[in-house]
This record gives sequence, structure tokens and C-alpha cells, in this order.
Amino acid sequence: MTFAHHRTEMQIASVSQTAQDYIDAQRQLEIEAREVLPYSFDTCTKPLGPLRQLVFACMACTTDGSSPAGVCYSCSISCHGSHGELVELFSKRNFECDCGTTRMPLSCCKLRNVQGEEARSGNNYNHNFKNLFCNNESYEAEHEYGTMYQCLLGDCCGEDWFHDRCILGNETESSDDSLKSGGDRNSGEDKTRPIEEFPDENSFDHFICWKCVSGNPWLRRYIGNPGFLKPVIRKPSSKQTGGENNTPGLRKRKISEISSNGTFKDDAEERAPVPKTAALEVGDTLLLNYDTMCDNISPTCELPKSGPPELARYEVSLFLHAGFRDHLCRCVSCLEILQKHKILLEDEVTYEPPLDSDAAESAGHDSLLDAGEKALGSIDRVRAIEGVLAYNMLKEKVKEFLQPFAEEKRVVGTEDVKKYFEQLRRTSDSTPSTASHQEEN
Repeated sequence: MTFAHHRTEMQIASVSQTAQDYIDAQRQLEIEAREVLPYSFDTCTKPLGPLRQLVFACMACTTDGSSPAGVCYSCSISCHGSHGELVELFSKRNFECDCGTTRMPLSCCKLRNVQGEEARSGNNYNHNFKNLFCNNESYEAEHEYGTMYQCLLGDCCGEDWFHDRCILGNETESSDDSLKSGGDRNSGEDKTRPIEEFPDENSFDHFICWKCVSGNPWLRRYIGNPGFLKPVIRKPSSKQTGGENNTPGLRKRKISEISSNGTFKDDAEERAPVPKTAALEVGDTLLLNYDTMCDNISPTCELPKSGPPELARYEVSLFLHAGFRDHLCRCVSCLEILQKHKILLEDEVTYEPPLDSDAAESAGHDSLLDAGEKALGSIDRVRAIEGVLAYNMLKEKVKEFLQPFAEEKRVVGTEDVKKYFEQLRRTSDSTPSTASHQEEN
């Protein structure tokens, strides 16, 4: 055997694989696919009414100027999977699928076979449904860095997701601006390292954003209580400070500078007490006067009458331990407030569609080969016999084709297979005319 011939054999071997290798690879691909999409996707959740469920937005079906809309897990695959513009929004509470409704007038729900059905008016939408998150940034996984956290309360932000750096108010170049300027978001400094002022991600289980805390100022009364970490103060934006951080008391603070009750250790000497006005303006947010808000607090309430006054002028986010609910005040007045935010009283269950029947056995998934064997066993007996005879005929032909390679210990290459089946095709096409010619003779 010449060197050139040996090299050719090696090249063929490098692109060849046995039938068993192919079957094993196919099985592994199917297992990975079922891990990503483990649930059955043959039933739309709209008939079940509003649920906390996985929600997706189809950008192809919600064009500019149209109403935002979201679809359930099943519809994202069965009705919109081929559109190529799906955005995963993760779980949203109290949401009903919009597929096939007036919010998606050009879309027909294939699972319910409806189009133009009246959409539920109680769904809540935010910029997430336009593939915008946090500071109105388009989410592109390949360009993201840092960690994003979903707000637990969500009544003011729409259960939005926020970057750790944005929770602190660090003004950095957005992903859109970075891409437009041709910048590399992973160049320069190490942006994956933990942020000094941000709580360790293993120290908390839940997060309530500064928007929801500002909209629900009674939450500030829990600052310093068990179950709650020290508050994270959001650095004012240039819009709030006129481009410079020069407003008295609005300088950047470290977590270590905050005392156990949430106030700054050195603020008592630095600033006069916060004036008791009807409201304190922080950018575009109005924080209600705590004394006015808390007039009706029950005498048995375990919380202070107001939050730390030194924090009233700041936007803060709260980070909660897993057992924070055990430390919530249950007096009459506090319970009345908490009843409006049931997520704070008890954990929510996210609806999950039934598991795909083929994915029920974790590692022992049936492959397409196994499924084919099962299907063969369930079809009509005559068709089954015809199928087996056709298979045996093909097997004999393939055996004839492979025999010379086995005898000469040669590797079967892709080109060999193509030439063989092309020859079979030509033989098959010429057979009828040959038979007809024999009959004429």
C-alpha cells in the first residue's frame, strides 16, 4: 500500500462512523433535547385561566406598534417555534396565554384551532415583552456579563430582571451601546468578578427591586429585621444629580458603612434630620411620609413605626433570606397590607406542563430507533410483513455492497455509500423498461 493510499484511508476513517456510533450519537442528542424541552407541548394553558407559568414572547407576531403579548410553553413550540424570534421571559404570575387572541391577530393557536379570540384584560405587560430588560437593554446572552436577578414582588416593575451592577446604580455602557460602538464587553477589566458592594449571591434567596420598594414604602419598616439583609442603596443617576454626585448625603456608600438598623453610621453628625413633609422626592419617585402612612398601625405591631429616616431619601433594594416569611409581622394592619401581596405570605407554585411521555424515564429515553420498533409492532400485520420483506431485501443488497470492504479490510467512506445508492437508483429506474422489452420479444 502506498503512502498516498494509506493517507486516503486515514482521511476516510476520520469522517466515517459505525452504525452503532451513529445510533449512540443520535440517542445522546435526543436526551439533550429532552432535557431542554422536557414537557409535553400539545396543550395550550389558556383554558386553565391565569397562572404563574413560563411565558415567551414571539417578536415575529408582535410587530412594532402592536400590543405586547405572551404565549405559554406549549404554544411557544407548537405555534411559534418555527418563527425564529422567541424570547424566554421565564415565569410570570397571574398570566393567561395570548396565542390565538386579539393581541396576536395574525396568529392562530394551532393547539386550540382558534384565531382572534378575546384576550384576557387582566394580564400585566412590561418592556420584557419587547425583549428589553433592566435598563431597557436588549438581552443577548453572548454579550451579557454579570448576574441578573428577578424581582420577587414585581408589582411596580412587572417582575423584571436586573443586572447586579444596575441594582447598585453603576452607570455602565449598555449592551446595545457597546455593540453599536464596536466595543467588546468582555475586554479590559474582568467584569465577571463579584462586585464589592453587592451581597454574596449565596447569602440571599430573594430580591425586591428599588422600584417596588419605592412603590411600597411600608417595606422599609423591615430594614434591619431578621430575614432581611442590609439594604443595598442605589447610586443616583446623572439625571437625578445633574451629572455629578454632589447632592448632600447622596455619595456612594459601602454596605459596611450601614449600621444594623439600616442607617449610616456617620450620618447623625453629617446631616440634619429628614424634614417631615407630605412627600420626599427622589428622582421621579415619591416616597410617602412614613408618619402619615403608619397612623393606623396596630398597637401590637412588632415593627418600628417607620423605616430608617436617614434612608428615606435613597432608593434601596432589599435582599431576603429563604425564611423571611417567618419574620413578617402578622398584626391586623400589617396582615391587611400583606394580603395584597400574597407572594410575601407564601411561595408561589409555577405551573409545569405534563412531562413528555417519551421523557418520563430520565436516562433511559427511547430513541427514534426504539420508537420505530414500537411503531412496527403496532401496525397492521400485512403491512408489517411487507415492511420486513422490504427491509430484508435491502439488508441483503447492503450486505453484498459491504462484503468486498470486509474482505479487503477497507473502511467504507461517504463517497462509497453515495456511489452505491446512486447505482441502486439507476438500476431501479431501468428495470421497468427492461421488463417491457422482454415482453415484446
